[in-house]
Amino acid sequence: MTPYRVQKSRRKTMAIHILPDGQVEVRAPLKTPKAFLDRFVMEKSEWIEMSSAEARKRHEKRQAFILKDGCSLLYMGEKLPLVCCELKKPLFDEECFYIPDRFAEEKIKEAVVKLYRSEAKRVLNEKVHYYAEQMHARPTSVKINNARTRWGSCSGKNSLNFSWKLIMAPESAIDYVVIHELAHTFEHNHSAAFWNIVAAFIPDYKMQQSILKELGILLSTQNWEV
Repeated sequence: MTPYRVQKSRRKTMAIHILPDGQVEVRAPLKTPKAFLDRFVMEKSEWIEMSSAEARKRHEKRQAFILKDGCSLLYMGEKLPLVCCELKKPLFDEECFYIPDRFAEEKIKEAVVKLYRSEAKRVLNEKVHYYAEQMHARPTSVKINNARTRWGSCSGKNSLNFSWKLIMAPESAIDYVVIHELAHTFEHNHSAAFWNIVAAFIPDYKMQQSILKELGILLSTQNWEV
């Protein structure tokens, strides 16, 4: 029997969740019998074993993730080097990430994230301004956040939010996310009307979605928490 933990609540159905570290969690209604839970897990055992193994591998890679001199960092789809050298403060020149060589491991990550956030703010503000004019959209603000699972979002008041990690994506994918969120200022849903707006500016938006999905999988193996 695959080991699992149970989380019961006032829900009506059962579901299996593979946690980031590979542990198995069954979410079930309050009065579900143990025998019923065991049978449910056994029926899904093949899928559980495969999914749990994949999650453990990602977790191990996240635990081993470090930034050091000579490693490569993604910037707008390109791999750029991280260089530790004699500097007073971190610097990015669109060709290299320069970090003072006196910085410890965690300090390096913190500095790189700060550089990424700064670039994300600059690039995304420029792109929102450009595409808003093209689309005749009127977003109320543009903010950069640390979202883990969403590249961007649009509030009910048309405030746009973007993950700083989006700056790692190829420019075409960045454009897609910007246009996607600007389209939400007209259609706060994913209706046919919404996708028509997106397709008018990004005809290959499905390809961009695939690119972002692949980047998301890569980032799931990297620990960017500071």
